[in-house]
Amino acid sequence: MKIELSDKLKSFKPFLFEELYRKERAERAKGRDIISLAVGDPDIPTDRRIVADAVKEVRLGRNHRYPNTKGNENLRREAAAWHKRRHGLTFHPHDEISVLIGSKEGIAHLPFTVMNEGDYCLIPDPTYPTYRTGVILSGGRIHDVPLLEKNGFLPDLGKIPRKVVDRTRLFFLNYPNNPTGADATLDFYRDLVKWARKHGIVIAQDAAYCEIYFDRPAPSILQVPGARDVAVEFYSSSKTYCMAGWRIGWVVGNSRLVCALNQLKENIDSGPFNAIQNAVAYGLKHHEKIVPPIRARFKERARRFCAALHGTGWHFPDPKGSCFVWARPPAGCTSLEAVYFMLEKAHILTAPGSGFGKYGEGFVRFSLTEPDARLDEAIHRLKALDWSRVG
Repeated sequence: MKIELSDKLKSFKPFLFEELYRKERAERAKGRDIISLAVGDPDIPTDRRIVADAVKEVRLGRNHRYPNTKGNENLRREAAAWHKRRHGLTFHPHDEISVLIGSKEGIAHLPFTVMNEGDYCLIPDPTYPTYRTGVILSGGRIHDVPLLEKNGFLPDLGKIPRKVVDRTRLFFLNYPNNPTGADATLDFYRDLVKWARKHGIVIAQDAAYCEIYFDRPAPSILQVPGARDVAVEFYSSSKTYCMAGWRIGWVVGNSRLVCALNQLKENIDSGPFNAIQNAVAYGLKHHEKIVPPIRARFKERARRFCAALHGTGWHFPDPKGSCFVWARPPAGCTSLEAVYFMLEKAHILTAPGSGFGKYGEGFVRFSLTEPDARLDEAIHRLKALDWSRVG
């Protein structure tokens, strides 16, 4: 008997990096030293104080029982206190904050709470692929919204067709942006909130990189008056505290949406391990001591990497945040041609912009989540490339 898989599963494209990983393994099998700058997986260890607190919490028997799906009160209160310090906003920890098994989980589940069959979701292009997951599984439709360099990689709301806007229920955004490294201003958020309220569209702002900013603190969309009527914001410990493997984040904002997402989660999962929740609460409580050195390290990496690239023919705006550099290669080639060329000739693995959407074609994404010495070696190899040999 041949098991037939669902049509919705078949609609998912192969994982962005699978073919690249295959080529990377083939190159490693030849004995080559591959520097991987393809995935945003922080190399910086989680702060030892957070780790020590987690070890203490793991030893407590009370943490071995089922957690509350919405997250324990300790973490929700510390998250509320952090938002008050960081953004000057007051959120009720009971119904305006819910803990997630990583922000990725909440992002994938959100469309199930607001979308019906045939409804539209607006998704930026280029984009983080997970925004599509829940839309496809919920039977929704996707309209790609271009993020163009000439617009600072911000969406042009006026270019979205009215017939699409009228059937749109949800709009995903992500600033500081993955993959482009662009930021957003409060003025942009004010215009967005006004537009969303007019058309009855839910805004889901992914703030995973909110603390990896370089020049100015990244604002929250929820700082805009009226934003709480239409918006939620997703936060992650993965980049903020270099806790990617711990899998924990939270959603904050409109109480109806937060509670709806938690209601869905009650029927799907049982929440993160309480010991990890309490370790993140410790991180939030001591945020101002733990995070600035992490931010400074990524900022210095971006400065050095961009300075080197500028002198080798690459074209790009310097990133305003995140741990990525989004750039056009020196030669007129496709994203995949550039990536394969660097892998084969310089033994550097990067991510093709085309993997992030139609409007990512022609770009390459570099991740700065490798040790400084490896990034320096990558720069050395990039400087030695002869781009006249590509293709």
